[in-house]
Amino acid sequence: MRIKGVQHRRRLRVEGVDQAVVRRWLRNGAVTSLQPWYLTAEAPPGIIGLLQLGVRPTCLDGASLHGLWTPPSPGTHVFRPRLLRAEAELTGARALPVRGRDGKIITLSEEQDLVLHAPALRSWPSDDPVPDLDLVLTHAALCLPVATSAVLFESALHRRRLTRHEADRILATLPLRIRRPLSRIRADAESGTETTVRWWMESRQFPVTPQALFPDGRRRMDLLVGRSWVIECDSREHHDDPLSYAEDRARDLYLTARGYRVTRLSWEQVFLCWEETKEMLLAILRRGEHLEAPRR
Repeated sequence: MRIKGVQHRRRLRVEGVDQAVVRRWLRNGAVTSLQPWYLTAEAPPGIIGLLQLGVRPTCLDGASLHGLWTPPSPGTHVFRPRLLRAEAELTGARALPVRGRDGKIITLSEEQDLVLHAPALRSWPSDDPVPDLDLVLTHAALCLPVATSAVLFESALHRRRLTRHEADRILATLPLRIRRPLSRIRADAESGTETTVRWWMESRQFPVTPQALFPDGRRRMDLLVGRSWVIECDSREHHDDPLSYAEDRARDLYLTARGYRVTRLSWEQVFLCWEETKEMLLAILRRGEHLEAPRR
């Protein structure tokens, strides 16, 4: 994946940029050199910091830059060929995390520890500062809990960054213990919050239907548990859109009027207080009311 403001010297050569032109850019300050990279003022500071360490973002960080929905995670996940740089050189290194958000690249303000990924490669797989999505997802599947890597795969499918055939090709390279549960990834999950809640319910064998139709046949519920319990999953950490807020409440009222029980889970409940949230969801499920038909 290419990043605006960051160009590999080989890429410039392939594109036919004369070395004399590059030297002129360097003299007038249009670009700076961080071999083998040339950088402009548009280069994200976080990316520059990683390249200075000789690493490139992958896993959660790489997935975010590829435009996927990513859950919160400590550390900055980075990649380097195993034989290119000794791991001891990076022990204790910290870096500013880089994230993609709403189509823009942002650099977070607090340094975090590096989480090193080390595939058995002798050289970089490409001249881009961010690995291709298939390698990013492979790293994620080998690094993260299965439910977390499922968030990335389902986001890639839903946002059409990946086809089902391409996803299956990646899964085929993974160990069976990872490949088997990930084989049930879907393309209709609209957020990682929804994936996380559904994945947990499926793992406990509770009946859950994702993206079930409203009685009006036009809209969809995030999750229908059993026959009558609707769980709506907020996808954003912060809610500042009054129109979305109003639409959410209208949806809830419509469903409640037709006999459904509606629970709306926030991003914070799923990713910051998940253990407590699971206990409360279990308390509701054990009553078995979700198995009854909607009461009208």
